Amino acid sequence: MSDLRTKVFEEIQSIPDDRLIELLEVIHSFRLRSEPASTPIQPIMKFAGCWRELPNETYTEFLDDISQRRQQAFQERQNRETRLS
Repeated sequence: MSDLRTKVFEEIQSIPDDRLIELLEVIHSFRLRSEPASTPIQPIMKFAGCWRELPNETYTEFLDDISQRRQQAFQERQNRETRLS
């Protein structure tokens, strides 16, 4: 066992039992973020290039709609945060 792993285990031993669930959640989330994505690439790749045939006008309308929705969502968030302050 490496020195670092031994030090981690020693630190864990000093944590009170009633706080172990919090530590477990942190370790679990850290491990999940460290693992490669388990989503297979093939199902996603079947959509690659699916917008290639989309007319420019439709694509532009789509981008404009996304931009408007993001601005609206951001404005609503600012309004909520302003009211809470």
